[in-house]
Amino acid sequence: MSNQNLVCVFVGTSLNANYLKSVLQESGIECLVRDFLQESSLAGFAAAGSDDAASVYVDEKDLEKAEEIVLTLFEK
Repeated sequence: MSNQNLVCVFVGTSLNANYLKSVLQESGIECLVRDFLQESSLAGFAAAGSDDAASVYVDEKDLEKAEEIVLTLFEK
């Protein structure tokens, strides 16, 4: 997976981001989770709020399939 072709498909809690990661991987889609709360904690401060603490990125070629999965999992 090349960093130049990554597209964000989800922003939310760390728990939901990691759940999405496992579902994407089971569907054959590589992804990257960026956990801002964990990053800030490691840097010595805590970012406010956990509702948008993590984001999930996929390669552009997997965008359509990944978006379908996101909608299925988190449709309200």
